[in-house]
Amino acid sequence: MMSKTIIHKIPNEFGEKLDVLVEGNEGAPEMLVFVHGYGTDKDEGFSSFIDLSNAFKDEYLNIRYDQAGYGKSEGEDKAFNLQRAAGDLRSILRWAKEQYPDKRVNILAHSLGIFAPLLLSPEDVERFGFTSIPNADTEYSIDFLQKRIKAAGGRVDESGISAYPRSKGAVQFIGAEFWKTLRSLDPVKLISNLAKTSKIAIFRPMQDDVLGLDHFDEYKNIEGVQYTELDGDHNFTKLEDRKAAIDALREFLKK
Repeated sequence: MMSKTIIHKIPNEFGEKLDVLVEGNEGAPEMLVFVHGYGTDKDEGFSSFIDLSNAFKDEYLNIRYDQAGYGKSEGEDKAFNLQRAAGDLRSILRWAKEQYPDKRVNILAHSLGIFAPLLLSPEDVERFGFTSIPNADTEYSIDFLQKRIKAAGGRVDESGISAYPRSKGAVQFIGAEFWKTLRSLDPVKLISNLAKTSKIAIFRPMQDDVLGLDHFDEYKNIEGVQYTELDGDHNFTKLEDRKAAIDALREFLKK
């Protein structure tokens, strides 16, 4: 049975209402929960999550949401950090399991959004599909991001509020906790631990224009993790690249 697109307002752990979109096949035995990256929304950059959801709408019930401070959700962007993102995901998963208790759960996360499920580390998720994974060395990631902010005419203040002018004209604000929590992460260790209870696949675009090209080899030999390199930029914006990414994700989700 195909569902209509339904929008819900789900409170997170701070009482902020998250904008949640449910679409796809209500009768499917599995759901896909989409976790967007930093500074975007439930559609993801270049509408990549819209295309992914449309591609899987017959096979899964799809849940997409805006993290607090972004899109149509409540909250302030300067309050965003990776621990809060994990808390938002916890709220979404709790709600989804209450609404659809018989459906198996899969998570598709993109870019910095990958750190939300890694920090939360839920044990009752069948599969995690990670696209455009951040660099394994978070110090490198921070340096790379800060250089992008400065190149865009923004300011970096790790102990205060940083300002990041984005390509569409908006300015996003980053609080001190964002840098603090990002510096504390060990992505390889987190993935290794999560792989003990769930299937994980990493899909890395080889022409990533956002994360650069360094510190990805560390992911290649994590036990139990599928690592796949694909042609494409950060959001697989070319039609042929996006189609190949969708096909690769579909093959993984069927395993």
